[in-house]
Amino acid sequence: MKNELSPGGMEGLQEAYIARHRDLNGDMSGRLEAQAYLNTSTAVYHGDIIGVGFIPKIYDMAALRFLDTVVNRTYTILEKNPRRFLEDESYRRLFGFSPLLERLICLPTGYPCTIPIMRMDIFLNEKTFGFKFCEFNTDGTSAMNEDREAGSALKRSEVYRGLERELKLASQELFDGWVDGFLEIYRTSEQAVDNPTVAIVDFTDSASMNEFIEFAHRFGRQGYRCIICDVMDLEYDHGVLYTQNILTDVLPGGRRADGGNDSSPTNKRVRIDAIYRRAVTGEIVAALEKDADVRKGAGALVSAIEDKAVCMIGGFMTHIAHCKPLFALLHHPATAAFLNTEENDFIREHIPYTALLRADTVDLEAIKAGKDDWIIKPEDGYASKGVHAGRDHDEADWANLIDKCSKQRYIVQSYCEQYATPNSRIVPVDSGFKPLFDDSESWLAAGTGYDPAKLDAWNNLTGLYAYNGRFGGLFVRAGRAGIIAGFAGGMTLAAMLGDYDPDAGLALRVASA
Repeated sequence: MKNELSPGGMEGLQEAYIARHRDLNGDMSGRLEAQAYLNTSTAVYHGDIIGVGFIPKIYDMAALRFLDTVVNRTYTILEKNPRRFLEDESYRRLFGFSPLLERLICLPTGYPCTIPIMRMDIFLNEKTFGFKFCEFNTDGTSAMNEDREAGSALKRSEVYRGLERELKLASQELFDGWVDGFLEIYRTSEQAVDNPTVAIVDFTDSASMNEFIEFAHRFGRQGYRCIICDVMDLEYDHGVLYTQNILTDVLPGGRRADGGNDSSPTNKRVRIDAIYRRAVTGEIVAALEKDADVRKGAGALVSAIEDKAVCMIGGFMTHIAHCKPLFALLHHPATAAFLNTEENDFIREHIPYTALLRADTVDLEAIKAGKDDWIIKPEDGYASKGVHAGRDHDEADWANLIDKCSKQRYIVQSYCEQYATPNSRIVPVDSGFKPLFDDSESWLAAGTGYDPAKLDAWNNLTGLYAYNGRFGGLFVRAGRAGIIAGFAGGMTLAAMLGDYDPDAGLALRVASA
């Protein structure tokens, strides 16, 4: 994909930030202030404070325009796949989905948008702006709150405060853009009613509650009641979908009906008109296979959708873009047939080679022998669960993984080399990657070797949000292992905007100061 970025824009912003960091000898006082903020913030993932890099990722307008083009072009391609899936039974069979999953995907949504929300993760070379796709997230697209809190933490540092005016730095706003996109889609739906009650629905064990609560408040401020509930607490009764158990209840205007107490769910039956689905399709399928009761839980959700009794933003057809085998099918002749020349060229350039990890589709021995060239992923996974990069394993361990995973539902993919930039954690961490903030005196003492000014090379992964098909913002992570994920020692990098022009025609929004 051709780019016309001016040299030095984004790189120049990063270099200026790193130079100020160096001049401040690593800004130790700023690091401690930033970590103190995080320790009392909502930047929590499954009970742990997220890891955050001390150097943010700063984007100039040229970079943002380029990434906006990437989102638009990719979305145009990806929305064609669900349409072909629905129209063409022979194309549908290529995915190998179970009859139950296929039935869910084919359920009508009642609105024209095929992928309401997604995040496209790319490996972006910030010098050349060449890139390869890592994965597409649709079901459960998340981490808006991680970026918000990471940015809030860094704004407490001296290095940020000293450059805020000079570089015209600002944080991005990731919540209101999606709420607006959600409501735009809802208004086009057959099921739309005035003043709908919106429900954010997930399985509690998988839920990002702090993020959900923030979204609920944003819906409330737009004048809509928004509740948070568990899939398993849904009930379908006489053509109406209800929940009996409300985890959080935000009223129009943004006031909490439950007084702000998240630990005491409200046992009150509430009708649901619109659903913001955060439950991933795979978990819903598993729940249906366990209990097919059409009046309760996941069965109630499906029954209500079948009867068009509720509008679910994020229909099950989004699973087509979410599933990992799509990367292989994008290269398939059956897909090439309904894409144009430019779109097929885009896929060849940016979608890495991907195949089902099976003895009848790939040479398993060659994959074992060239471990550093490959990464394997579950066909239907998220949050990097079950993902293995060959370079993170020795030869024997890798061979065992290939033997085991080739008998499960896995894909194998060419390993994409990643772009590294200088960074460091805000404070040191223990062996489980938890911040050692409370023990700062021990690692700040002379002779420990800790140097706050020292930056190491961290590989970057850039996530591009698309809200109703438009570029909505960024989520950036960094890591030093073969995969970039929190459990592998990865960390979040706050995405900052440098001298952003709100009149440039991008949908991306700046957060209020």
